Amino acid sequence: MSKKAASCLLSLLLIGTLFGCSSENKNETSVPATTSSPSATSQGQASAEAKPPITLKISAFVSKAEPNGVGQNPVAKYIEEKLGITMNMTSVGGGDDWPQKLNALIASNDLPDIFLVTDPVKQIPQMIKAKQIVELGPLLEKNGKNILSHNLGKAMVELQTKYSPSGDKLYSIGMNMGTWDTGTAPIAGHFIRWDLYKKLGYPKLENYDTDLLNVLKQMQEAEPTTKDGKKVYALGGWFADAQGWGDWGITYPLSFSEGQSYVTLDKTVVADIETNTVNPNNALTDKNSIFWRAIKFYNKANQMGILDPESFSQKSDGYVAKMNTGRYLYESEGWYVDGINNFFEKEGTPEKGMVALPALGTDKYTLINMLPAGERTYVISSKCKDPERALELLDFLSSYEASRIVWNGLEGTNWNMEDGKPVPTDDFLNQDGNDFEFMKKTGALIYQHFVGFASGTIDPATDTPVNLFANSEKAIAKKLKPVHQDMLEHYGAKSLFDLYTSNMKAYKSNALFSLGELPDDLKTYETNLQAYTFKQQFPLILAKDDAEFNKMQDEFIAGLKEFKVDEIFAYWKSKADQSAQELAPIYDLLK
Repeated sequence: MSKKAASCLLSLLLIGTLFGCSSENKNETSVPATTSSPSATSQGQASAEAKPPITLKISAFVSKAEPNGVGQNPVAKYIEEKLGITMNMTSVGGGDDWPQKLNALIASNDLPDIFLVTDPVKQIPQMIKAKQIVELGPLLEKNGKNILSHNLGKAMVELQTKYSPSGDKLYSIGMNMGTWDTGTAPIAGHFIRWDLYKKLGYPKLENYDTDLLNVLKQMQEAEPTTKDGKKVYALGGWFADAQGWGDWGITYPLSFSEGQSYVTLDKTVVADIETNTVNPNNALTDKNSIFWRAIKFYNKANQMGILDPESFSQKSDGYVAKMNTGRYLYESEGWYVDGINNFFEKEGTPEKGMVALPALGTDKYTLINMLPAGERTYVISSKCKDPERALELLDFLSSYEASRIVWNGLEGTNWNMEDGKPVPTDDFLNQDGNDFEFMKKTGALIYQHFVGFASGTIDPATDTPVNLFANSEKAIAKKLKPVHQDMLEHYGAKSLFDLYTSNMKAYKSNALFSLGELPDDLKTYETNLQAYTFKQQFPLILAKDDAEFNKMQDEFIAGLKEFKVDEIFAYWKSKADQSAQELAPIYDLLK
């Protein structure tokens, strides 16, 4: 995952978490008419015959496997056959200039029929005022049966409606509902070189604050250099990167690994994922908070000589280069782990590898991050000639069946039903998920961000994630390394999901806080507060001993008064408490 992707993840956990952010992953292929099941084909023909065909211009976050225009892949053809809707698709999002283009299209009133909104908080009110998008509430009862058939869809509609400018009208549909996670590893947490931990005889490892540091020191002593003689450190960082990213690896992994989440970018307000309520204490001034425990952890690591001193001068690309060549023994960002383990396999040492530790001294663990309002936001233009059909398409994509087809292609191509469960073929699992030719041939994985459910979402009818390529039992079993097998044996767990969820009170996070903006008289203080916190973390990590750390900690907290931190915290907390109460029915709906 890149800095941008991590920022997107963070945006889902923080203030104003209703809407997600954009990121990304061309011509012709023949369409085998027999790839779908006979019943699905006949239903598709009946639907197409019942309604006149229509072509919709769509700007969506999709793969660039095909050129812009009418899709020729089997999934696009299946949708055309089933609904009578031809998708004239333009690929947008993912770090391109779509945000700027969209603003220009809004200004010129030249919008496509269905399109991705990159800044819903600003752009949706603007388009409503100009009467450029369709109110969807009146159409939903007739054309939204799939969306309203499950709690995820109902919650999405409630949230998208609640946070529209009027608070009672629906103008947008959230796609990628559910979760990207399958419970086989956390997004962020504590990943260690399990082979070294095993070599050490599985020493005591029951808490973050002391045991983990002691184990990491022993691991560094057991493997002080790589096989080509380069220095190995237990852990590192990318502190030279910009504010918001340079300290990501310090701040957020501990919150994930103990079932808490930061609700504000200034790190003052922390919430409990079990209760969706906020901590009564300001995390910046409470010396026992997860903020201070994380800073203290890195300071202790530096004192012990197990923190790479180049962490203070390197950026994330330098960090990743070292991580992917075996020079770090601890990792806190789950998206880097496959690269590390693949390196060891290529080196001919598959017995080496990193795994995520189960919860250390806590009964809450953020294993699955839910997306209550959907991660991607789509709207229908007022210029669309048939908004009912446009909503019909979005509703169809919001069914579990359609999501499975979008993710994996048609039944009989990459997967088959076996004993009532969809099972991927061996050939499918052996493919490169980024192979454009394969995507074009089967239609799989093209519309990853123009689909109702995110990849890890479980279809209740089959008890199987919609993305079989990445998240099915067969796919997960294929990814298990020797270190995973040994860890499961060590803890006596049947599966990774069993290991990470056993004895946990909570392991799913539904970020349901909407705090709005600070009053104008506090906004500048807030900006300066964030800059102060970011800058002052690193000298604290470099404190030479506990006495110096404690002195610097007191000075840091005293310095917060200059930024009206108590007023800012009080405002955020009151808004968070109010928001939690207002959203409690939706939170209960998602349990």
